[in-house]
Amino acid sequence: MITKWENLTRDEIAALDKNKTLILLPTSATEQHGAHLPVGTDAIILSTLIDKLVKEHRFEAGNLVFAPQLNVGKSNEHMGFAGTLTFGTQTFYALLHDLASAIAASGFKKLVLFNSHGGNTDMLNMISRDLRIDLNLDVFVFDWWFTDFWSEGLQGLQESDKYGVFHACELETSLMLAARPETVHMELAVDEAPNPCFTGDKFVTVFGPYNAGWKTKDVTKSGVIGAQPMLLVKKVISFLITRVRSFLIYLKKWQKLIINSKEDLQCKTRRNFHL
Repeated sequence: MITKWENLTRDEIAALDKNKTLILLPTSATEQHGAHLPVGTDAIILSTLIDKLVKEHRFEAGNLVFAPQLNVGKSNEHMGFAGTLTFGTQTFYALLHDLASAIAASGFKKLVLFNSHGGNTDMLNMISRDLRIDLNLDVFVFDWWFTDFWSEGLQGLQESDKYGVFHACELETSLMLAARPETVHMELAVDEAPNPCFTGDKFVTVFGPYNAGWKTKDVTKSGVIGAQPMLLVKKVISFLITRVRSFLIYLKKWQKLIINSKEDLQCKTRRNFHL
């Protein structure tokens, strides 16, 4: 079963087999995406993918339950551009911890932090360990910007250069043209590569592994980091289908995986045997 938390009753949630259920907490953002894309771009793309999963796929390995999506995240790097909403570091941490605690209080044991915004990534990686320690949850972080989720699918499709897919870019604009074309203003779209100080030195880049603290206005004047779409909408739709299928493969592996700790190794090994 693949469903959304808000569509279940309390008794349906209570009845779910907790050993065979993954709870996914979607995290996104509301922030500037140049002059041509809506501030909800990250949230819209994520919800589009989730809706495709819920409507068009099954999960025979168990249950996938999407908790309510967080449409505001940590986006303070984009402050200075109109329309950006953000939580501070402490507020966002507390919010995520409280939600995970409530999920654990309903008996669930596995949580996937499913993220569509690069500014949330460091927080999610940090809190995943705290949630493991504080709540004894098995926690996984799926961040589509810092895995091969998008890059793998873009092989043979991406026509822009290395910096063409970053922010308000070829990928995001193409996905928005497929998901919400009425919100895209292509007549205002521009290409902009990062400030040369982030591309000309291997020790300071926007991709890492060596990082500098930056705000968006350090990197771009327009708010865009990347090129504008060369992908056809028809290609984007088929591309999105393959990415959904790829995501299900990750989830099937995590559904079966149990993180063993020394103090309860025997109990968890026995539970693993019955999966």
